[in-house]
Amino acid sequence: MSVTTTSPVQPDASRPEPSPGQAAPAAAAAKKPRLYVLDGLRLLAALLVMTWHYAGLELFPQVWDGNPKHKMPKLHEIGQYGWIGVEIFFIISGFVICMSCWGKSVGEFVTSRITRLFPAYWFCMLGTALVLYTTNMSWTKDITKGGYINVLTNLTMMQAGAGEGDVDGVYWTLWVEMRFYILFGLLAIGGLTYRKVLAFCGLWMIGSLLIGSGDSKTLQLIVFPNYAPFFIAGIALYLLYRFGSNLMIWGLIAFSWIMSVRQLDSITGGYTFQVINHFPPFLIITATFLLMIAIALGWFDWMQWKWLTTAGAMTFPFYMIHEENGWVIIHELHKKVNAYVLVVCVVAFMLLLSYLIHRLVERPLAKALGRGLKSALADIRAKSERPARGSHAA
Repeated sequence: MSVTTTSPVQPDASRPEPSPGQAAPAAAAAKKPRLYVLDGLRLLAALLVMTWHYAGLELFPQVWDGNPKHKMPKLHEIGQYGWIGVEIFFIISGFVICMSCWGKSVGEFVTSRITRLFPAYWFCMLGTALVLYTTNMSWTKDITKGGYINVLTNLTMMQAGAGEGDVDGVYWTLWVEMRFYILFGLLAIGGLTYRKVLAFCGLWMIGSLLIGSGDSKTLQLIVFPNYAPFFIAGIALYLLYRFGSNLMIWGLIAFSWIMSVRQLDSITGGYTFQVINHFPPFLIITATFLLMIAIALGWFDWMQWKWLTTAGAMTFPFYMIHEENGWVIIHELHKKVNAYVLVVCVVAFMLLLSYLIHRLVERPLAKALGRGLKSALADIRAKSERPARGSHAA
C-alpha cells in the first residue's frame, strides 16, 4: 500500500452567503467570522505527517543510512502515527470544499480549484523533478524511467488516472482529491441545498460500503470507499456548522466516525509495520472529530488570529516539496548534524521556502490564471446565448 501522505488543499475558509432558494429545515444562521482555526488545524496536520515522513517512516532506511527509529527514538514514537494526517486532511477537505462550493456555479467552483491548486503545484512539481533528476536520489520510485512524458503527465495532476507515476510520492492523494472534486462538482449542478447534500452523503456512504465489498474496480475508482467516510464526515460537519443540529445530521456524523475508525483500524498495520498498537490512531481520529464538532458549533469563533491565514496558505506548497526534497537534504547532511537538529532545520527551511513560493509564485500566478479563466467563462456564456454565425431564426 502507499505510505506517503496527502497534499492539503485550502479553499477560502470564510462562511458563504446562502444560495437563492435554499432548502433547509431551518434558516442558516447569520454570517460568522472566518474560521481561522481550520488554517491552524491544517498546519498541525501538515507537521504531523511531516514527522511521519522524516522520523516515523521506516520503509526507506537509506535516507538516514539506518532506521530513523534508532536515530530519533523519541520523535519516532510520535512520528510513527503521523500518517493519520492524511485522513485529517480529507475531513478538512470535505468541510471546506462544501463551504467553498455553496452558492457558486460549477464554473466558479472549477475556477477556484484550478487557481488555488495548479500554480503552486506546477512550480513545486517541476522544481522537485529537477532536483531528483540532477541528484538521482528518488527513494519512492525512479522517475527517470518515465522521462519527460512522466513529468508532462504530472502537469495535469491526473497522472494516476493516466497510469503514470508521481514525480513525488505525496502526489498520490491529489488523485483522491480530484475525484472528490468531480463528484461534488456534479452534485453542485443546479445549486446545493441542505436536503440534496444530506441525501448525497447518505447514498455515498451506503454505496461505498456496498462497492467496497465488491470487486468492481471502476465503481471503486468512482466512490473510493477507503476514503469516503472522511470526506463525508467533513461535509456533514459543514452542514452542522451552516444549519445547526438535528438527529439526522448527528446520526450521519456518528456513522461516518464509526466507518472512519473501522478504516483506520484496517490500515494501521500497513502504515506502522511492526507497530501493533491500534489505540493511538483511534484517539487521534476521535479527537479530530471532537475538535471539528466544536468548530462546527462555533466554539472557536473567538480565534481571530489572522497570521493563521498565512500559515494555512503555506501548507499546500509545503506538502508539495517536503518529502523527496527533504529526504535529499537529510541524506546529504545526516552524518554531519544531530538527527533532531537536522529535522528541525529541514522543517524550518521547508516552511520558509513554502512561504516564498506562496508569496512570489502562487499568489501572482493565481491572480493571472483566475482573470484568464473568468474571461474565458464569460466568453463561453456570451457565445452560448447568441446564435452562431450563419444560423437563421425560424
